[in-house]
Amino acid sequence: MQVILSSKELRRMQEAIAAGGKEIESSLDLGLTTAKIKLGNNGFYHGKTLIDIPKIRDDDQSCYVLLKNKLEKVQFFSPETNILYKLIPTSFRPILQCSGTSMHKKEFVERVEADKLTGKVLDAGTGLGYTAISAAKTAEEVLTIEKDKNVLQVAKFNPYSQELFSGKNIKRLIGNIVQKIIAFSDEEFDFVIFDAGTPKSSDDFFSLKNYQQAFRVLKRNGKLYHYLPKHHIHKGRDFGGEAIERMRRAGFKLIERKVEESYVVMGK
Repeated sequence: MQVILSSKELRRMQEAIAAGGKEIESSLDLGLTTAKIKLGNNGFYHGKTLIDIPKIRDDDQSCYVLLKNKLEKVQFFSPETNILYKLIPTSFRPILQCSGTSMHKKEFVERVEADKLTGKVLDAGTGLGYTAISAAKTAEEVLTIEKDKNVLQVAKFNPYSQELFSGKNIKRLIGNIVQKIIAFSDEEFDFVIFDAGTPKSSDDFFSLKNYQQAFRVLKRNGKLYHYLPKHHIHKGRDFGGEAIERMRRAGFKLIERKVEESYVVMGK
């Protein structure tokens, strides 16, 4: 497993070193496991190698991965997309941040997992893979599609995303769901999950034609789980309501809407 620590954990190590500590109970995989870690001068030991801890601001909220015996922040800018990608630690699973916008969807992931999906599932918008991993616990097959390859690069560093790459019933594709969905057969999927980024960066993801395709590939009595961002809510806009109306025009019926949690469940 890749060695990766939160900025909070590294600051805790630095405090222990400053206090003369020689050992600390810590985690080298963002909380998945803990172990006693030996401390040295301004660093910790990984095996027999002393890893220096870089200077970290008190307000820094980052994840640091060990690459060639050096801690590097899991953060990079892509000129191609003009987006700054960053892995942000939390008290549980880390979240993805894109140019300052946090992709925090804990309630949505938990809703999908609670329904224990079966059969074949289409997951549009892989992200860090949390939804696909949750669905794959009970589904026979999960096909997950991600438009931005940079997002998957971040996921590869995340210990909570590893089942995305190792799960035998998870198939990954790179591409735009609006284009990919056209090639799927009628009623091919038992369930469909839609989870995009912002409307600005998602092309026609929230369009009527994409919802019509989702309705076509979904089996009778199947469900569509759709994360709906609070786009321009401060301006009084009900973006979610607008999307629901388009889904209804495509043939879906509303089963459940959670406004605060930003998601809907639609039925066929």
